[in-house]
Amino acid sequence: MKPGKPVPLEERLVYIQVVEGLLQHGLRGRLSPRLRLRLRQAGLDVDRPLLPAYPVTQWAHCLRIIAEETWPSVPLEQAFRNLASAHVEGYGQTLIGRAVYGVMRLLGPRRLVQRLPQTLRATDNYTEALLTERGPTTYELRLNSALDCPGYAEALFEGLVRMGGGESPRATTLSVEDGHTTYLLTWTER
Repeated sequence: MKPGKPVPLEERLVYIQVVEGLLQHGLRGRLSPRLRLRLRQAGLDVDRPLLPAYPVTQWAHCLRIIAEETWPSVPLEQAFRNLASAHVEGYGQTLIGRAVYGVMRLLGPRRLVQRLPQTLRATDNYTEALLTERGPTTYELRLNSALDCPGYAEALFEGLVRMGGGESPRATTLSVEDGHTTYLLTWTER
């Protein structure tokens, strides 16, 4: 992890490009009136201009609402996986996302994963990541956060590795402790 003073949970923010990527691009055409209402009640009005950043606790609550409303007939973990897939696709349609994804496609999966700490840092004001290589297509990624959205981060990482050209990407949660989560990222080469 990078040295530095941790950002307290109540001061943690998710930046606009993350919210925009999902709501305005990834879920295009799937924002039902009921979903819009529930998000507005949670403090995120999708019918108004987005704010520059949102508290991470509010954003996590909104992710749960979106998963419940958009994929109500599947288990919650699968709904979060579907949501992450839509998010990866939608983020790539934002101004910043197009530039980031263009570079990711050129890097290949290994270099893409090696850049994940910097990539993740650009999405919020708190993420610190420690990446440990376990083999040419195997890495451990330890983050200074724990998201109560089972399957979401795993599917997000799998989508990013796939974008970089990794075949059969797999992200597995190894541990969640003391506000940190450790993932194992693996793939095969094309």
